[in-house]
Amino acid sequence: MPADDGWTSVSTPVATSASASYSWSNRPQLSISDIVLLLWRAKWMIVLISLPVLALSVLVALTLPVNYAASSRIQVTVGAERLYEPVVGQAPMNSAPDQQSITDSEVELLYSPVIFDRVIEKIGLGNIYPKAQAAIDKAPAANQLLLYERAINSMQADFSAGATPGNPVIRTSYEHENPVIAAQVLNTIIGTYLEYRSDLFLSGDESVLASQRDQLSSDLSAADDAIERFLVGNRIGDFNTEKTSIAAIYSSVTDELFKVQAQKSEVDGRLAALITQLALTEPTIDLSIESNYDQQLIDLQIRRESLLATYMPGTPQVQAIDRQIENVQNLISGNGANRGVIRRGPNEVFQTLDQRRAELEAESAALRTRFEELRRQKTDVERRQLELTRLEPEYQDLVRDRAILEERLRSLTIREGEERLTREVTRSNFDNIQILEPARPPAKGKSLKKLVVAAGLIFGLFTGGVFALIWIFTRSTLPTAGSVERTTGLPVLACVRSV
Repeated sequence: MPADDGWTSVSTPVATSASASYSWSNRPQLSISDIVLLLWRAKWMIVLISLPVLALSVLVALTLPVNYAASSRIQVTVGAERLYEPVVGQAPMNSAPDQQSITDSEVELLYSPVIFDRVIEKIGLGNIYPKAQAAIDKAPAANQLLLYERAINSMQADFSAGATPGNPVIRTSYEHENPVIAAQVLNTIIGTYLEYRSDLFLSGDESVLASQRDQLSSDLSAADDAIERFLVGNRIGDFNTEKTSIAAIYSSVTDELFKVQAQKSEVDGRLAALITQLALTEPTIDLSIESNYDQQLIDLQIRRESLLATYMPGTPQVQAIDRQIENVQNLISGNGANRGVIRRGPNEVFQTLDQRRAELEAESAALRTRFEELRRQKTDVERRQLELTRLEPEYQDLVRDRAILEERLRSLTIREGEERLTREVTRSNFDNIQILEPARPPAKGKSLKKLVVAAGLIFGLFTGGVFALIWIFTRSTLPTAGSVERTTGLPVLACVRSV
């Protein structure tokens, strides 16, 4: 008999007749193993239902930022500033507060909005919370203060400080998306806390030196404005540079003027020599001699032969043409080699010399124009030099006044720094505050990405399992031989696999 593999059940005729006479249950009777088997068969349903939930959780996790928490520790003990010192008499015994009160008061002081306001002034809100700074810049003036206070509240929410009861060590931390900014802000908060704490417990007024420095700064700005107005009014960019530049231009223009003058003298000399040579050269020359006497003689002889065809040699017509022939022959014999018309033409040497003369005249005119322009430029440069020489005493007075103000401001700044150093030394006497470890950029950040993905995976599997169970318990089929026996109350005699 084949084993029961839970796939296909085949009933024998006996079992069929027995089942026909048996009253079936309303629903299949499933065991734990049947349910597990059906869940395994419905694994793809579970996977298909879980995948969208898992994908959604991954997308949500990708949008979550990674926050880096920089940490630091401060130790606070009883200091002289917390001891009660009456003006008259002696201080009572045990006048110092207990450690828990000191620690609680210092923690409250660390959460002071004044500290966070100063931290924003030092680092810049745009460096800490760029989105908040952009929102403040876009908001109307009436809402900017409210948005700024919200930024301070956000900074306070990202900051944490606390200590265990009776412990003088205060643990502080600050969370930010940028680990470097987190460490920088936390160190600045602690430094500002120490400064603010010193300001609370120290007396003194630094506003006198600050007001004097501000006044000197204002006077120095006025001196700068006076120099600027002087330079702009006199069309000067930089006085010393202008003076040096004008001197260089004057030297250059003078050298160029002498060069042009020498070139013009050279061209004028060459032009004069060329004009002399041109005067000795004929503009035209004989090209050829043309004569038509021989042709006339031939024509007359041809006419005589024509007349002889009609008249006798002694007739008047023939005698007349003979006289003409004789005159032409006499004329030819009398003129000899110089008979004819003489043709004359331009002389190429004269034309070349004349063309060169025109070029030299043009060059001489150009050099004359350039010479006049250089003389005009030299005159302008000399005028500018005289103007700068006239303006130099006034400019030196303005520069001298500014130098005096700058020196006074520098001395006052040094004095203010010395006063500040004195106050810092005084502040250092509060040795009851020690920074055990400054904040450093954290290497690892905290994020809810893995938690969100895990929760999405668990929720997806749970949802898929719920749908699979609903599918299992709503089916009316019997998945295994055991479920058939439990449901029908009849034994299963044989089980075979489906082919």
